[in-house]
Amino acid sequence: MRSGPRSTSREVCVLSTSVLHFTPRDELGPQENLNAFVELCRQSDVLSARAQFDSNAWEVSRRKGNNSVVRAIFSTLEAADHALPVPALPQPFLDFAKAAVLYLHSTRRTISPSVRIAAFRCIEAALREWNKGARPTAVNVDVLDTAVDIARNRFSPLVAYRVAGQLQLIAELMWTKKFIVLRQAWVHGLRKPSELGSRISKEALAARQEKLPSAAALRALAGIFRDAVAPVDILVSSYTALMLCAPERINEVLRLRRNCWVKGERRFSGKFGIRWSGSKLAEDSTKWLPTSMVPIAREAIEKLLTATAAAHEIAKWYTANPQTLFLHKNAAHLRDSEFLSVAEIALVLWNDESAAASARTWAKTTAKLDAMELGANKTGYRFSDVEQAVIKMLPATFPYMLGDPHLLCKDAVAVVRRNENHSSRATYFCMFDCADYNTIANALGANRDGRKTIFERFGYQQDDGSPITIRSHSLRHYLNMLAQVGGLSSAEIAIFSGRKDERQNRAYDHMTSDEVQAPITEALKAGFTGNLVPAGSRDLVTRSEFRGLGIGAAHTTEFGWCMHNFASEPCQLHRDCINCEEQDCIKGEAHKEANLRRLKDETEYLLEQAREALTEQEYGADTWVRHQLKTLDRVKSILTIMEDPAILPGSRIRLSIEGAPLITNKPTQLKSHTSVRGRKVLK
Repeated sequence: MRSGPRSTSREVCVLSTSVLHFTPRDELGPQENLNAFVELCRQSDVLSARAQFDSNAWEVSRRKGNNSVVRAIFSTLEAADHALPVPALPQPFLDFAKAAVLYLHSTRRTISPSVRIAAFRCIEAALREWNKGARPTAVNVDVLDTAVDIARNRFSPLVAYRVAGQLQLIAELMWTKKFIVLRQAWVHGLRKPSELGSRISKEALAARQEKLPSAAALRALAGIFRDAVAPVDILVSSYTALMLCAPERINEVLRLRRNCWVKGERRFSGKFGIRWSGSKLAEDSTKWLPTSMVPIAREAIEKLLTATAAAHEIAKWYTANPQTLFLHKNAAHLRDSEFLSVAEIALVLWNDESAAASARTWAKTTAKLDAMELGANKTGYRFSDVEQAVIKMLPATFPYMLGDPHLLCKDAVAVVRRNENHSSRATYFCMFDCADYNTIANALGANRDGRKTIFERFGYQQDDGSPITIRSHSLRHYLNMLAQVGGLSSAEIAIFSGRKDERQNRAYDHMTSDEVQAPITEALKAGFTGNLVPAGSRDLVTRSEFRGLGIGAAHTTEFGWCMHNFASEPCQLHRDCINCEEQDCIKGEAHKEANLRRLKDETEYLLEQAREALTEQEYGADTWVRHQLKTLDRVKSILTIMEDPAILPGSRIRLSIEGAPLITNKPTQLKSHTSVRGRKVLK
């Protein structure tokens, strides 16, 4: 079974942010509304539609920290099976698919369009099966159901479910915009396949382990970090060291700035951190390092800055002089030359005059320069031609880093001289490149392309003798697992990992059921439950006794406990418990009495602020003054009773709406009350 289109978790920079809105006209038929829809989208700014609409291969986005482009290829299902761009989807379905991709991109953006494009391919294939040609207006329930069947038969269960979700989204668009007629909203009906999220199955355990680096891999990374000398080895080992200091995504690591090291001040005095670029909607942030990792992080950053210093010098030069050739110190004397011999070109390019033959090939074949006779049977080339040919080699996004339109190359760590990371090609001394995802991934063995991994070059293997290969993201999984085992809260792990949503932690939860249970087991062994209910402070009651209290429901509050039955109606005071008659406070509960005293201090402060606002005649200030006065009066009343030695510990204290306290030592239902020195006593 095919795995189907793969979506990527790597971050992308989207090319446009325009929003489209199309309102169908009731007096027009489906085809007329569809034509108007296509024309609207064709003339929009979304994904540079005016320039790209007639092409069948669109540039959708660029991945952060990567030189690759995310494209939308409007080919048929059969062409996609063979990774071919042709044949394209037939007309008029092709224009509809392009317009719908633009519209959905503006309203329901997705990181990668591959699954969405796959859904359009399935619809077009289903139209063919029903002999309906390539007419979008011919789509009906039968066609949509057939498209789901095609997806189910061609893709893996999980990918088929995602394609079906896009089919439902497309069907909703077509129905609501009146391109097709349906009796009701169409639902794809596929059940989401079970994912390996269980803690107890063998398959789930194996899936978790595959995402984590082995002990041998971690030992190897430490050894390589210590022994690395070549620039590419320093680059890879230092970046992986930083990814073990904080759980960063590879695109965030590759977007480190040269001034990323932070020395803490004030409350962070004595702490050290790293400035990281955010992704997936998370803000840029400074992450403070564990003390034990500070020397590792400092050494890694120093190694990176040293290894990339030459490339940084070139990047600075071209940022300041974008149309002028950079000459290293050994070639600086050639600046005013009109012509360059092939030996001099070799010196400029690779700092090696003996590479004249390679320089001639570069000039004639690669750069396609016109040769000039220099006399004495010597051939040369104009300096200006060589200069322009080299300048054309600048990164496509220069002066900015690949995938980051806000980070200048001269400010980034991830710059290397051209071919500096290649084992068999000569390094350019006049041009730089941006290190990208493949620089790290290929060295770690994630993408086997025949080249040796960094582990093979340094002679490291798994404990069973097999080759070591890891993905950069496995280090993020590893640090998340350590955080979970170490007891960090979900909020702390999300902040630690640079996540906007705590729910994203779930994909990184690799704790077994035993590991989850371990803290509870240890707490029970240590007598944790003995502190939950202090001995002699209160007695348990039977269910019959509880019913005798006349209470249908109860729950604790910050100051006592509440008898309100939430099953019958919600809280009418929005948990303003202190101003509620259904709350009982128990004298002798120290932590709740402390909460009352804190509320008293806070209310006095708020009352002062409200009174200041009242003197300045701010709107609504009088309402807040009344509310704070009422709250403060009720808190003081309860505290006065709690401080009264005549009231026994364990007594229930309740304030009526009028403010008079109700007090009792007996767990009885309120029946009547009498006034005693200004108080009401329960009977």
